[in-house]
Amino acid sequence: MANKNKEKLVDVKNLKTYFYTEEGVVKAVDGIDFEIYPGETLGIVGESGCGKSVTSLSIMGLVESPPGKIAEGEILFEGIDLTKLSQAEMRKIRGNEISMIFQEPMTSLNPVYTIGDQISEAIIIHKGLSKKEAMKESVEMLKKVGIPLPEQRINEYPHQLSGGMRQRVMIAMALSCDPKLLIADEPTTALDVTIQAQILELMNSLKASYGMSIMMITHDLGVIAEISDRVAVMYAGKIVEYTDVNTLFADPKHPYTWGLMNSIPKLDRDVNRLQAIPGIVPNPLNFPDGCKFNTRCPLAEGKCFTDEPKIVDAAEGHKVRCWRYKDLEEMKKQNVKIYEEQR
Repeated sequence: MANKNKEKLVDVKNLKTYFYTEEGVVKAVDGIDFEIYPGETLGIVGESGCGKSVTSLSIMGLVESPPGKIAEGEILFEGIDLTKLSQAEMRKIRGNEISMIFQEPMTSLNPVYTIGDQISEAIIIHKGLSKKEAMKESVEMLKKVGIPLPEQRINEYPHQLSGGMRQRVMIAMALSCDPKLLIADEPTTALDVTIQAQILELMNSLKASYGMSIMMITHDLGVIAEISDRVAVMYAGKIVEYTDVNTLFADPKHPYTWGLMNSIPKLDRDVNRLQAIPGIVPNPLNFPDGCKFNTRCPLAEGKCFTDEPKIVDAAEGHKVRCWRYKDLEEMKKQNVKIYEEQR
C-alpha cells in the first residue's frame, strides 16, 4: 500500500464528462472522486459502458469536443488543474509526465512507421534529443521491456510483431519519457493468459524501477487482484465502491461488486453453473430513477427506485454507494446467494 502521508499525485474531484448528442446528453462520467498517490496502482473496474475509458481520456485531455466536454469538476495533477490548461500546455504533459497504454496495440501503432520511429518521436519532442540519440534510447527501452534483438526490432513494422510484442512496444513508448503516471486502458484484453501474466509482471517490475504510479483500467478482477493497491468499482458513470484491494476481495459491500466476484469461475464450483448479474448496463440516455443499478439488483426496493444513494463511509477507508449495503452484509453472513446460478 502507498503511504497516505505523501502528497497526492492525482486528485479528481466531482468529475463530470458529458457527450451532447442529438438524442440527448450522455453522462458518461457523472460526478466521481478519487486520488492516486505516488508509487501506487489504482484499479478502476467495471463492465463495458461504465465510464472507465472516458475517465482516462478526461485525465489525458483527449475527450473529443464536440460532442464531449468536461462539464464540471477538477483533475488536479501535482496541484495543477488539468481541465484549465490549454491544448498546448496539455501536450507538454501528455506523453511526458502522464502516459497512456491504449487497449489495442495494433490500432494504436502506426502501420507505416517503424517501431524505432514511433518510440523515438516522443523522446525527441519531450527530451530534445537528436534522432540518433533518440534511436539509441529507444533500443534501451526495448531491452527494458524484454524484447529480444532490440537492434533488429527497432527497424521492423508493427505487423511483423506478435500481439504480446506490440504491447511491450506500447509500454516502451509510454515509459520513454519517465512519466509520473501511467494510465493503462485494458492493456491485456487482446492477449492470451500466459502473455497477460507476463505483461502484468513487467508492469509491476517497471513501476518499482521507475517509482511511477499506475491507473489500471480493466473489466477483469483477476488483473485487479494482481496489480492494484486500491480499487474504484464503476457502474453507469459513477463510483459505487472504493477501498483497498485486500478489503474489496475480503468484504465487498455493493451488490454489483458482489455480483462481479461471484461470476468468476472457481475451482470448487461446477463450471456449468455460474452466477451471473442479470441484464446489462442501462443506456446512458435512459438511466433509471434512483439507484442506477436498481434494474439489475436483487436487493432493490423502495427508495432504491426513487432516490439516488450518495457514496458513504461503510467502514474506515471503505466507501460504498448503496442504500442496502448493510442488508447485503447480513445476507453474506447467512451465506444467502443473492444471484441465482445460471445454467
